[in-house]
Amino acid sequence: MGAAAVTEGRKPPDEASKVSAEEDLPERFSIVAGGAFHILLGRLGLLEDDGLPGRRAAIGLALVAWVVPALLVAAQSLLESGYSGWDYFEDATVYARYLVSIYAMIVTERLADGRIVLLTRYFRDAGLLDVADRARFAAAVRAADRRSGSRTAELIILVFAVAWSVVNTRYSSLISAESWEGVATAGGNVALSWAGEASALTSNTLFLFLLLRWFWRFFLWAGLLRRAAALDLQIMPLHPDRCGGLGFLAIFPGIFTGLVFALSCVIGASLLKAAPVMGDSEQLVWFAIATWLVLVALVFLGPLLVFVRPLYLARERAMLEYGRLAHGHHKTFHRRWFGTDGTDLLGSPDPSSVSDLNASVDNVYGMSLFPVDRSALVLLVGTAAVPLLVAAAFRMPMGDLLGAIINVIL
Repeated sequence: MGAAAVTEGRKPPDEASKVSAEEDLPERFSIVAGGAFHILLGRLGLLEDDGLPGRRAAIGLALVAWVVPALLVAAQSLLESGYSGWDYFEDATVYARYLVSIYAMIVTERLADGRIVLLTRYFRDAGLLDVADRARFAAAVRAADRRSGSRTAELIILVFAVAWSVVNTRYSSLISAESWEGVATAGGNVALSWAGEASALTSNTLFLFLLLRWFWRFFLWAGLLRRAAALDLQIMPLHPDRCGGLGFLAIFPGIFTGLVFALSCVIGASLLKAAPVMGDSEQLVWFAIATWLVLVALVFLGPLLVFVRPLYLARERAMLEYGRLAHGHHKTFHRRWFGTDGTDLLGSPDPSSVSDLNASVDNVYGMSLFPVDRSALVLLVGTAAVPLLVAAAFRMPMGDLLGAIINVIL
């Protein structure tokens, strides 16, 4: 399994086009839609006609996550003289986590769903799977579809999100009586404010739930790609995408740009909030940014590494096959034309055939072993970098920031 066919073993077009019920993909499948959370959104009237959440759901949930602590901050600040939580409205992490990130993670579902469906169907429609492997791939898709809508999985995610949010908030060493999350007690200790308690149970829990839910779906999609790479993919080394016909997978990183942007906004806001602790250390800031960008590239491009082996095997086999073909063809050309006066060469198709074959061989030798192009990498890393660069702009003079960026680029 995993060895890639190159030029042989293809089914006739009429036979390859016949797809049985077991071999066909589900008529409607999605690793984004489904589950108890979507059912709840539907009952609240926050799903669109296609069964996916849109801007109404994204705006509504983001506002709820931000407004609930804001109201409690205002109420407790007005009712208790010993508490002042107005810094809530100046906390960058609040806006990044509750407004920007929650909105981005929900509104991106529609874009991600459409692209995942297109990529999945492309495996079958482009002829990358032979008749025997279509049933296996369809079974893998149906399994991913069932797991994405698993209520058990979402329940586990919810329980973990609540537990982590509550424990992390209650025992955080960053909460003080000077922050909106804390309030001084009569005994001189620090307790959670009304907003701190509420954010742990609602806003932070919602953020973590959506984040972990996204990573669960990312895990399912990565597993589906792994199953696909283990099949006998019909890789074509002469394909114009110079990736054996798998160049379409460069779309993969773009599916998760919304998730990357959401996380980068939270990290960027955290860098701003941690400025008093980190001081003016530019090296520490750039180290944090560089570490995050490398981590993003590894996590969101890593699932495509499973295609390196089948692409390598396909290229290796094609190099031998086309090399042997080119050698025989060029040897015949040499025997036919060298030693003659060449008067008939201009009207002969032989030079053109040599040129065409050389171009084909060049395509084989230049075939990429990783189905991601530069534009896809720039999109992914750029999406991750923008929020962090904005945060860095608030921490250091603009001239120093531009100079550092230019040094990195050059």
